[in-house]
Amino acid sequence: MTQWPTYPDTGGLIPSSDPRDAQPAPSQTADLTPASLAERYAAIGHTSDNPMIFAAGGDTLRKAGSWVVPPFIKIQGGFGSVVLDMQRASTLTEMIGVEISGGLGEITIIIPEGWGADLTAVTPGLGSRRSTVAGAPTPGMPFLYLHGTMTLGSLKIRYPKNRDRRRLARDIAREQRQATRALR
Repeated sequence: MTQWPTYPDTGGLIPSSDPRDAQPAPSQTADLTPASLAERYAAIGHTSDNPMIFAAGGDTLRKAGSWVVPPFIKIQGGFGSVVLDMQRASTLTEMIGVEISGGLGEITIIIPEGWGADLTAVTPGLGSRRSTVAGAPTPGMPFLYLHGTMTLGSLKIRYPKNRDRRRLARDIAREQRQATRALR
């Protein structure tokens, strides 16, 4: 950010065009080294104060493929829809806190067989909430604890359907083709 030089006798209200009046601007990027950025990014989702946020706004947001699910997630539906497909996701902990802020949109969470989820702490408002998954996970598998509010939208948490499995197979085949092409 550029700090504009000011006339000394105006208390900084009127910019000066004289370069001799310029004050050195404090560095806004002094702490933005690659290591500090990596540390900040790695910290996202590891505390309830800094959850990984998925916000749809007025669009559709889909998170799928191989990704690491942090211990704390916040999903904001807005007017759009959010789809979190966790079929290929890995987790850092067995307990994952998911804060829901539904809005008018639709939130769908697809979890692998064996995972468990509890959404009794989600207030439906005028919206809806539905789960077709087990309330308790298979021993050693992750558990999602959902809490928050669905204003007018809908929340669904489910296991993969056949179309999800077909999409997963297509995505894996596409990734393998791309990897093969990259090796050529």
